Amino acid sequence: MRRVGIVAEILVGLAFLWAGYLKLLDPNAFLSAILTYDVFSYELSAVASLWVPYLELCVGACLVFRVLKRGARFWAVGLLLVFIVLLAQAAVRGLDVDCGCFGSSVSSAESGFVWPITRDLLMLMGIAFGMLSDGLARKKKVT
Repeated sequence: MRRVGIVAEILVGLAFLWAGYLKLLDPNAFLSAILTYDVFSYELSAVASLWVPYLELCVGACLVFRVLKRGARFWAVGLLLVFIVLLAQAAVRGLDVDCGCFGSSVSSAESGFVWPITRDLLMLMGIAFGMLSDGLARKKKVT
């Protein structure tokens, strides 16, 4: 069970690494994607478009290389919850947005909100499973 939890977190980490990398390839497209959600000011969107990819890279690297796990899990869950809320509010408001999740190269392949929200929920489950298996492994060591 422990190995499955580790693999789940590593897969989530790889997804974060890939997403961050693709966003860095075209920061203007990521800024444009953030602005289509019509939630944040231009200034805040510009700041987010610059630091979110680096945060995703850091979180992904920590999950993949199994360092600073508690902090990486915290940031991964926080980012995923923000992404889910942004996608859900856009869906409820009927906005036609480019997810921006994996840079501009994926925008045409993703239509609608079901897959991006489902993907983020699956990644949340991967983190939860990793935390659960970690906790069970610690509990076994104590007893």
